[in-house]
Amino acid sequence: MNLSVSARPVVRGVLVSAGAALLLTTLASCSDDEETLESWSEKGGQKHMTAIAKDVTTLIQVSDPIGSDSTVASQCSQVLDDVKAARAYGAVPDDIAQTRWKEALDRLDTAASRCVRNAKSGKAGTSLTEVMDVQSSFHGFAQRIENLRSKP
Repeated sequence: MNLSVSARPVVRGVLVSAGAALLLTTLASCSDDEETLESWSEKGGQKHMTAIAKDVTTLIQVSDPIGSDSTVASQCSQVLDDVKAARAYGAVPDDIAQTRWKEALDRLDTAASRCVRNAKSGKAGTSLTEVMDVQSSFHGFAQRIENLRSKP
């Protein structure tokens, strides 16, 4: 996907807006096993979901090849720290949601690691295509949580 430079801010805006809207509907706790998912969320899961959603936005912002920002490497290092903390927190108590969460964290880890390497060598932190894959994985996780929440 080769987007013109002028189209990238529009794409980023759409991705950020869609991600933020989905996150707001997702953060409510959910499912047949309401207490378990609610407990997971209240005891720290929501905090990690919010951090990861912000990290996706960060990676979108550092995908711009124009100009160099000396903070890109540290921003991407923070993403790696957030991924590590989210993994250490524990599994989501729903197998499908956990699979999607793990996929999102794995993709985020890969993109953020590449971002740190790229930034240190003077390149754009990430590619927009790579970040869109990360966003898609997170969206799949968020959608599963929303589907569980909406079950009667």
